[in-house]
Amino acid sequence: MKVLTGVFDPPPASLSVPGGYLALTSGAAVVAVLAAALNGIRSAGRPAVEELRDL
Repeated sequence: MKVLTGVFDPPPASLSVPGGYLALTSGAAVVAVLAAALNGIRSAGRPAVEELRDL
């Protein structure tokens, strides 16, 4: 059974990569990792008692 007959005819001349989307996604990932790292560094210097008081 040929379900996809004619779907990809003719095949594309080249692959299309959404560069803007990939750049935005990778930039957001870098920002999220940096924010998590800075938050970890900031909270590592505080005693656990202060962390619990802030809750």
